[in-house]
Amino acid sequence: MSHAEAPCRRPVGASGGVRVAVFDSGAVTLRDLDLPDRSPGELDVDITAAAICGSDLHTVLGHRPAPPATALGHEGVGRIRSADPGATDLRGEPLRPGDRVVLSMIRSCGACDRCRSGLTMKCRNLFKYGHASVTEPPLATGTLATLVRLSPRVPLLRIPDQVDDSIMVPAGCATATAAAVVAAAAPAGDESVLIFGAGAVGFYCAAMFAGLGCAVQVRDPSAARLGLLAGTGAQPDDGRQRPYPIVVEASGSPAAFADALAAADVGGLVVGAGSVSVAAGTITVDPALLVTRRLRFSGVHNYTPAEFATAVDWLTAHGRRLGLERLLSPPVPLARIDEAFTLMRAGTYARVLVRP
Repeated sequence: MSHAEAPCRRPVGASGGVRVAVFDSGAVTLRDLDLPDRSPGELDVDITAAAICGSDLHTVLGHRPAPPATALGHEGVGRIRSADPGATDLRGEPLRPGDRVVLSMIRSCGACDRCRSGLTMKCRNLFKYGHASVTEPPLATGTLATLVRLSPRVPLLRIPDQVDDSIMVPAGCATATAAAVVAAAAPAGDESVLIFGAGAVGFYCAAMFAGLGCAVQVRDPSAARLGLLAGTGAQPDDGRQRPYPIVVEASGSPAAFADALAAADVGGLVVGAGSVSVAAGTITVDPALLVTRRLRFSGVHNYTPAEFATAVDWLTAHGRRLGLERLLSPPVPLARIDEAFTLMRAGTYARVLVRP
C-alpha cells in the first residue's frame, strides 16, 4: 500500500471538496473528489469517525472482487452537512444540519420480489457502501473519507452525543450482523450457545446472547481476543465436549464451520455468519450428520433495517457499561490511511478507528 497522495486542492469541508480512501491497482491512496450538487433525497454527512472492517482488509488483500477505484469503508459516524427540508431518519425523526448520525451500509430498492418477501439485505438491486467505485454515482460512497453522500433509502439513525464514536461506529456492520444472528437464533434466553470466533461479529454475538441470559462459550485461537470477553457474561470455551442447541460460526474458517456442525445438538441450530467470501475454502460434510440429527442451518449475510436499529439501540444502552470502545484501536488520522491498514492487518484490534 502506498502513502497518501498530495494534499487536497481545496480545504476539507469546502463546498464539493471530499477526500476519500480509494483502493485501485493494488494500492490504497487518498483521492480528492469534487462532488456535484446533491440530488433531491440525497444526504451529505461529514464523517467524524470510521472503522476499518475485516472485509475492507479482504478487499485490499485481493481476497474479494472489487471494482476499479473502490471507495473504502462502510462503518461510520458523522454529522449531517446537508439534507432536504423534511428529511427523516429510519424512525421518522427529522434530520437537520449538525445532527449526529450513524450509517447503514446497505441500500435496497424496497420493490423487488426479495424486498417484498423480507429479504431486503439480498435485494436484487442492492447497493453497498464501501464496495463501489468513486466513478459511480453518488461517487463519495466510502466512510474512510471526509464526507459520504447517502442515496435515498440508505438507513441512518440519529444518535445521542454522549455515546462515544468508538462505541457507535461498528453499528452498521459488525453489530448489525450480530443482531441479525441473534434474530435468526431466536433464543428463549436460557440455552447454551457456542460461538466460533471472537472477532468483532463473534464478540457482539457473545455479548448479546449473554445479555439475554444464555450460557455462552466462545472458541478462538487468540487468547487476546478471548480476553476481551471479560465483563460481557460470555466465557472462553472450557474444552468440555457437549452438544449445544445453538451454535454460531463467526470466524469464517472452513474448519470451524465443520466443527460447528459437529457441536450442534440433535434438533440444534447452526447459524453461519463468518464465511462471506466465496471460494475461500471448502469442507466435506456427511449429509447423514445433518439428516439423522435433524440439524437446522441459517445463513446470515447483511441485515435488515430493523436489525440495524436493534444494533444502534443495543450499543446506546450497553456500550459504555461494557466498555466496547476497547474493541477499536486508538484513532489513526485519515492522512495516514496506509498505516491504518497495516495496523488492521496485524490483527491486534478487531477494528481500526480512523478520524478525518
